[in-house]
Amino acid sequence: MTGIPPLCVGLPVYNGEAYLPAALDSLLSQSFGDFQIVVSDNASTDATAEICRDFAAHDPRLRYTRTTRNMGAGPNFNRVFTFCQSPFFKWMAHDDMLAPWALERMMAALADQPKAVLVHSRLDLVEDGGQRLPISTDGRVLDCHGRPFHRLEPPHLAEGSRPSQRFAETLRRMNWCTAIFGVMRAEALRQTHLHGSYYEADRVLLAELALLGRFIQLDEPVMIKRCHAGVSVLKPYTEQARMIDPAVAPLPKGLRLRMGYARTLTVGSLTWRERMACAMAVLRVSLRNRLSLRLISWLRAL
Repeated sequence: MTGIPPLCVGLPVYNGEAYLPAALDSLLSQSFGDFQIVVSDNASTDATAEICRDFAAHDPRLRYTRTTRNMGAGPNFNRVFTFCQSPFFKWMAHDDMLAPWALERMMAALADQPKAVLVHSRLDLVEDGGQRLPISTDGRVLDCHGRPFHRLEPPHLAEGSRPSQRFAETLRRMNWCTAIFGVMRAEALRQTHLHGSYYEADRVLLAELALLGRFIQLDEPVMIKRCHAGVSVLKPYTEQARMIDPAVAPLPKGLRLRMGYARTLTVGSLTWRERMACAMAVLRVSLRNRLSLRLISWLRAL
């Protein structure tokens, strides 16, 4: 491969031997092939290194790097972006997959809409064995036993023309934040604070991107998310916090998230009216979260 490809795919991974081969296979078999994959191995102790080196030996588009210690998922997400020299960037989860035409569809969508900063798609969700998971009428993902697993966000969020409208939608309505795995403009991503060292920092990052431009959601589900027992949404809060950054002591749940929301107000070039509208959105969601926590504490005390 010569020159800088238009797209860099960053894949942060820690002990991903179970699902990593399928993720890499889905990337390397894309109909759009002009990209580089950078894998940042977060000091894995399983066969992740051997898997990556084997793939790299057979395809020069894959670059494998490894940290000397486990720095946590948040810093590793940021680390892999530092290798990006391409105008477009995509994070890839080691346990997700893509339809063979996913990158082609997403790159074409961004080319058609130069004011958009990010393109993602609806999801196909599968369990460990690859069986497709159903979604209930209220948007909840159901596991293989028909039990609610997680709620998806409403479709086509942050697609409006006003930054404050897009911003408010990401704060109030993004649940799983899978848009973070879309294709985005690297120039826009560099204007954000990147991924914070706290759980749900992806919500803050998406809010910052929404200030910089509109999102696009493809109705075709070209992104395939694997739902398994190791996904972070099923873990206790303290374990989630350690997973993001073991060097950062966890604060009460939601505190760093609200601080991150406040910091988003420094991103982008907005009119004072738009900036004030965004500040009000941060205030509303912060008060709502605080009231929700008080209600939960009151109910537990009964």
